[in-house]
Amino acid sequence: MISYEKISNQSYLGYIWIMISQFVSLIGSQIVSFAVIWYLTIETGSTLILSAASIANIVPMIIVSPIAGVVADRLDKNVMLIITDLLQALSTFVLIILFSLGINQLWHIIALLAVRGICQGFQMPVAVAITSLMVPEDKIKPINSINQIFNSLLGIASPAIGAIAIANFDIQQIYWLDVFTFIPTAIVLLLIRIPSVRKNGSSSNEGIEEKGSFKQEFKEGFSYIKTSGLSSIFALFAVANFIVVPVFALFPLLILDYHGGGATQYSWVEVMFQAGIIIGAILLMASKKKSSIKGVVIAGMVLSVVLLAIGLIPAGWFWLLFIGCFALGVNLAFIDTQLISVLQITIPKELQGRVFSSMFVVIKALNPLGLILWGIIGEYIPVNFIYLIAPGISLVVYFFLVKTTKMMSYGEKYDELSTNGKSTEEILEDDPQFELVSNKLATDEVALSE
Repeated sequence: MISYEKISNQSYLGYIWIMISQFVSLIGSQIVSFAVIWYLTIETGSTLILSAASIANIVPMIIVSPIAGVVADRLDKNVMLIITDLLQALSTFVLIILFSLGINQLWHIIALLAVRGICQGFQMPVAVAITSLMVPEDKIKPINSINQIFNSLLGIASPAIGAIAIANFDIQQIYWLDVFTFIPTAIVLLLIRIPSVRKNGSSSNEGIEEKGSFKQEFKEGFSYIKTSGLSSIFALFAVANFIVVPVFALFPLLILDYHGGGATQYSWVEVMFQAGIIIGAILLMASKKKSSIKGVVIAGMVLSVVLLAIGLIPAGWFWLLFIGCFALGVNLAFIDTQLISVLQITIPKELQGRVFSSMFVVIKALNPLGLILWGIIGEYIPVNFIYLIAPGISLVVYFFLVKTTKMMSYGEKYDELSTNGKSTEEILEDDPQFELVSNKLATDEVALSE
């Protein structure tokens, strides 16, 4: 039987320090990323090179994510975070040396972005999984809301800081930020231990003893997704993501071609969108209502309606467009924070790395296809028509999800946490569905061992 370390105030405080150190590292990484993209833009002026840079970062992240999920559940999480941060810092340091020697080439930068993508692919499931190991369940939603706020503030501040840095420093000098911001992260991770998940009877530093094969643990993650009912939820959100998310990439064209605006209007769209995410996260943090899949679906439907309304805004009415982008940000915060929170509470801790990495692959892998689809369609119809078609299709997907009662009620029984003081583990033990999942995993384990 799997047991979990009790979450103490010291553990919670440790998580806060880890979160702060990770944001320090993220500041450096985002400023450097902005500088890299701008450098490629100035030096090449090529859309092909910029596309290659984006692909080099995203595709490795998607490819390694399923493997990263298993590794995140198997290995010491402190070690994983330190190693991945160190690899990013070292790859940046190598690039600094190449620039200093004057032998840098474009493929060196592309390779750096690929290394970043691989490291981020390994970091993502660890970063999500440690929340449920170190944060009390009644504080998970507020913590996720705070993460949303900080990410949005970084989204606003990083381009501005990056632009100032580019104006005052050489590109290789800016790269040093990535190296220096690794240091506080490493110190914090060396001083604060992330709790492990272990079987009863094992010592606290053994982790989960008697680990199965890599193949077995890889299959366990997919078995849980299939048996618990998450597969249909992931699939439907992937379809909605495939249809709607690429539309966000078309905002520059909507502003330029349809509204007749320019860079100033586009910057305001970005600011209002990030401001909406911040306000949405603050509202969620202040709310005492439990996160649920039902809440995620409602927010998704509202987001689709807002996109539909944006497609109907008369040309040149920028003030209405800004309001619409603010509303998009609020609803996106509602979707992301609630979805992550309910899954962190309901998914067994020893499976979270695998489940979250699988979710990332399923949902994100379709984004490039969506970009290609709407890019082709956009060559034949006005761009504002896409803002009518895409959310219309998305609403159909969400209405289908609403009709699927089992999905809509996923996680609702965990509201007992606030009424009778039961832990997630106690609720899971009383849950027939969880017993079915556990039996299925046990069956898979026997089959694989044979």
